[in-house]
Amino acid sequence: MNDSVGTIVAALEQELLTLTSLHEALQRESAALSGGNANEIDAAIAAKNEALQAHQAEMSRRPPDDLPEAVKADLQTLQDRLAALAGECQELNRRNGALISKLSDRTKAALNVLQGTEDMTVLYSASGVEGASGKGSRVLGKA
Repeated sequence: MNDSVGTIVAALEQELLTLTSLHEALQRESAALSGGNANEIDAAIAAKNEALQAHQAEMSRRPPDDLPEAVKADLQTLQDRLAALAGECQELNRRNGALISKLSDRTKAALNVLQGTEDMTVLYSASGVEGASGKGSRVLGKA
């Protein structure tokens, strides 16, 4: 193996290490979000951001990819592992975003209840007549 191939292999292996750290940080973030503990969520987000910065720095150190095709084929397994792990990280990050959105909605709803600003849809008036909602109505039956 020549020096340029060894350099690229070492760089890809280092990227794999930092991407693995990012994956683990995303898993911790997911667990913290599911648990709902604010301190754990803050710590997990800080760890994720640190891991992401480390991985981005490692990616910027990757040497140029000007290798012969035969050598590229030898590196394919390592590149495939990187791509698969990157895909898992993207999916974890997407799911964590959905968890954050749900937690935010739940928090907003709780705040609205506490502040007395929740949406209070009136279905019937005090006299028992259906409230004007702008929607059509239909008779479901008679008492």
